[in-house]
Amino acid sequence: MPVWCIVVLIIAVVFILIVILSNLKIIRPWQKALVERLGRYQRTIGPGLKILAPFIEIIKRVDMREQVVDVPPQEVITEDNVVVTVDAVIYYEVTDPVKVVYNVQDFRLAVI
Repeated sequence: MPVWCIVVLIIAVVFILIVILSNLKIIRPWQKALVERLGRYQRTIGPGLKILAPFIEIIKRVDMREQVVDVPPQEVITEDNVVVTVDAVIYYEVTDPVKVVYNVQDFRLAVI
């Protein structure tokens, strides 16, 4: 077997290993991931080691933990025309990652 065939074979094996390893994804226990195949939503996957189709599928990770948002103070006029400053802290937890990613452009702004 010529030397150039061995070199080409080694390069091909290394390329295949790189492609396979780049498509192994680790989803953390507090995350869920949305799989898009060719730009279209395919499925939701949970925590663990996942294998995706190379060059076809990508994932979008969503943090499922409880989040805290500090709302800036706002002035509110009450029914009896008194100006009151309201300050708030919002605690929220994502329950449906598909709606968070696809139904709202900026979810944090929508929460506020």
